[in-house]
Amino acid sequence: MSVLRRLLNPVDRWLDFTSLREPVITEKRWPGGGVPCLASHALERAASAAFSLDRGARLKRITAPRGTAADGAAQRWALFFELPRKRAKLLCDWYLDGDKVAGRFGRECLDTRATPYPASDSELGHALEHGRVAYGRLRKLWREERRRLPDLPLQFRDSDEALTDLCALGLRVDRPFALRTEASHRGVEWVARADERSFSCRFFA
Repeated sequence: MSVLRRLLNPVDRWLDFTSLREPVITEKRWPGGGVPCLASHALERAASAAFSLDRGARLKRITAPRGTAADGAAQRWALFFELPRKRAKLLCDWYLDGDKVAGRFGRECLDTRATPYPASDSELGHALEHGRVAYGRLRKLWREERRRLPDLPLQFRDSDEALTDLCALGLRVDRPFALRTEASHRGVEWVARADERSFSCRFFA
């Protein structure tokens, strides 16, 4: 059976006209100097890229890997989307490149990478290649994958409001921390992790 699947999977993949087949990478640079921004601004930039690939794109996670200032503005944001129609995942990396010619913080940049599901180097990708899993099963597996994280709304309590709450709980922005959205039994929250401590507050508006 695996031999037959190994022969049929490439044919089924070729007949799948909507799914992404290869990674799609883009880079965008805005002229002039940029400044640290709130999550909502980074999302505006990222959502434009996501919807250009799939009008049904769904936001899944927001992170500020290097933390933010006390006003909630960060020099780097990573936003994660799923592209249901394309059966792909999209990472949008918004950042300031530090080029002093453009200004104090450098240019505003957005790098994106859309990756088909499953990734070719993943266990499932290898299973498809070698015929251990039928290509036809991907539709069900993709639905299950999409349920792992809830879809996030495009309107939410912005990072400035979140930092007000988190600092009131004891978060110190003068020390290294990371900010991200996380889903728990309490729902989706903004979570800041610093050393071995974590602080959380409401995400939904």
